[in-house]
Amino acid sequence: MKIAIITVTENGKILGESLQNKLLTDNTIIKVQIFHKNVKKTLINSFNKFDCIIGIMATGIMVRNICPLIKTKENDPAVLIIDEKGKHVISLLSGHLGGANKLTHKIADLMGSDPVITTSTDLNSKFGVDCLANKYHFKLIPVSNIKSINSSLINDQKVWIDYNSNYEYLWEDTEVSDSYEHGNNHSQKLLVSNGISDLELVEKKIVLGLGSRKNISTEKVLKAIYLAIANLDIPIERINTLTTGEMKKNEHGILEAAKTINKPLKIISESELKNFTNPDMNDSEFVKSKFGIGGVCEPSSLIEAGTKSRLILRKTSYDGVTVAIALSFN
Repeated sequence: MKIAIITVTENGKILGESLQNKLLTDNTIIKVQIFHKNVKKTLINSFNKFDCIIGIMATGIMVRNICPLIKTKENDPAVLIIDEKGKHVISLLSGHLGGANKLTHKIADLMGSDPVITTSTDLNSKFGVDCLANKYHFKLIPVSNIKSINSSLINDQKVWIDYNSNYEYLWEDTEVSDSYEHGNNHSQKLLVSNGISDLELVEKKIVLGLGSRKNISTEKVLKAIYLAIANLDIPIERINTLTTGEMKKNEHGILEAAKTINKPLKIISESELKNFTNPDMNDSEFVKSKFGIGGVCEPSSLIEAGTKSRLILRKTSYDGVTVAIALSFN
């Protein structure tokens, strides 16, 4: 997640800098940038470039300035408000699909603040279908049917998920199993229905990129993979593809790890890695001096995920193995 923090007072700026430092210890946070004052101009320039906007300011200031920028539930970024004393963290916009509610709780925990959540499904302890989509990185088709499904959940009416065995992991999630019932048709699609409206959940492609020391063991690669997906709170079944660079194409530990978890392994050529650029990547001087490229796991994951992909886990080292995870937005 890429986050913009906008402040308007000196106390707010100090709080923003403290929050920035805390957020950057989380490898699922890709970038945190602070903007001071010029709220209207900053929002115009950043609203569609960041996954989340955090305003350390009065709620009214943010509301007046984001109104002309809001477009659709599926595309708007998460928007949070924090008072300059850090007492409250408010989820203002895109609580579910944009992840604002989840981030509100995370920031409140980091700061010792009170989270303020107003969405009905959360208040009624129901796992909204848009929360399900956010957690497991699904597209919802059509988005217009979210309201009907969530209304049924809130009113304790039957909502079921029709699925095949590829999605069995959903029922290991207590939030899912407490809110939904099993479907009966075992469709080839993942469908959520209340008998009136249907929603199809379509996987966005998730690619896990790998780099490693020479002669790394299979066990270390597997351990790194499972630690990485634990950071994202997703099961191994949700990973679509593994990838690495051409210089690692014969690395036994990586090859065997892919076989063990039964995932395709895509090899990215050195020339593709050298020519690929992305402002969110973290280059390694060691890798650059040895192979002439800035890294392996981040660029290979982004290349394989597609032209509009984003990192959802930045390069993280686990005992000789580096892992990055990219999500397709194609």
